[in-house]
Amino acid sequence: MLALYIKGKNSMVNKLILALEAYRERKNPVRYLRLYFINPKSLFNTMAEVNIYILGSYTTDYFIPSSAEPHSNFNIYI
Repeated sequence: MLALYIKGKNSMVNKLILALEAYRERKNPVRYLRLYFINPKSLFNTMAEVNIYILGSYTTDYFIPSSAEPHSNFNIYI
């Protein structure tokens, strides 16, 4: 259902194409999180051990590219 939330120009076809491009580009979350964290693999291991949740605008940007503002953030809940 990611396609329903991506901004397309005119039709659902544009939205589906954008969703597929977003998936191909961001199917590896470690690569995406390297932009913001020094060691994202360690972060994922800690998240699994302690039940940590990551939310926030940059998390949404992972699923919906270009949705985050320059002043966006991650919210980490333990």
